[in-house]
Amino acid sequence: DFTLLIDTGSSDLWVTGGQKLKLNSSTSTTVNLTYGIGSAYGNIAYAPVAFGGYQVDNQAFLSVSKAYEQDAQGILGLGLNGLSALERTTKNISTLSVMANMFAQHRNTPHLIGLALERSKDGEDTSGGYLSIGEYDPQYKNVTYMPKIPITPTSTSRWTIAMDAMMVNIKRVPLNSAVKGTKKGQAIALIDSGTSLAYIPSDAVDAIYSQFNGAVHVKTARQDAWFVPCLTQVNLSFTFGNVTYPINPMELSTPVRVTDHDDQYTVCINAFRPPLNGVQHDLDFLLGDIFMRNVYSVYNFGNETTTHDDPNADTKGASIQFLSRTNRDQVYADFEGHRRSSLKVFPPLFDLTKLHANGSTDGGGRLEPPSDVS
Repeated sequence: DFTLLIDTGSSDLWVTGGQKLKLNSSTSTTVNLTYGIGSAYGNIAYAPVAFGGYQVDNQAFLSVSKAYEQDAQGILGLGLNGLSALERTTKNISTLSVMANMFAQHRNTPHLIGLALERSKDGEDTSGGYLSIGEYDPQYKNVTYMPKIPITPTSTSRWTIAMDAMMVNIKRVPLNSAVKGTKKGQAIALIDSGTSLAYIPSDAVDAIYSQFNGAVHVKTARQDAWFVPCLTQVNLSFTFGNVTYPINPMELSTPVRVTDHDDQYTVCINAFRPPLNGVQHDLDFLLGDIFMRNVYSVYNFGNETTTHDDPNADTKGASIQFLSRTNRDQVYADFEGHRRSSLKVFPPLFDLTKLHANGSTDGGGRLEPPSDVS
């Protein structure tokens, strides 16, 4: 058995080659899978794959010999088949994605997966969750009544959908999409369980964190971060399919340790951040775990294709449904207690009145969060 990260933002399966694998066969074809952070390189191999009570007898995967900034034993991509780098490389149906093969071999199984990410005990991170194939988690069965939000644009093979609104402290933030063909006032959001935080347009980041009383925006050639009071909360929500989904205020900031003149302190920095690689042309918002922990999400695969002749065939009819798991009033009432509890293991809070916009402090030091905070 292997413990893999599940990733709705990619479609390929890879496992580190050092594991004891029972292979059906192996090839000399190599692929380098790249992610928002990190990569994985190896050769295509075939093996039986089983999870969630289902099995694929001969699944293509990447037997990885070199991984960069990847801590897991591997990743199971749950995206649409058109996004598969293995299938694009070989142009052969033998390298279809896990989910494409799963539904092809189990034709009576509804073409959907349900995903509920659970929160860690301190409320600051993800700790496991529930994944179902072809059925809903019984406790979230009401998702069946929620609107099916179609994948858009039609040319995509990613789980991207139209966002209708973003609200900060009950004020609507204007949405301007860089994706061609998007309706005025909407933006395109990728729902990605393979990303712990969220990467959104810079003006949307500023709209959120400028609402924190006492926040300091440090923007230099090396750094673009909002330092916010750890015990302050802001009301954030997103609207999809004309349904509004509130975000737990724990998601908005991340406590990290910093040093000022050899003294250790704690600061909280923005968890919704500008895009890692500048403006992207196929999406505006990348919403990771800090959004997904607030909803139960269902991914309807539509007409999953079994050929590479029509790369967009698997998006026809594909959609996402959400059911809110966050009670806005309750999480706002609980926020301060939960955050104070999680801060008990951290050094004292840094006084943000002593921090300047260039990152320097009153004492002549400089606050720079660890580069691996992501």
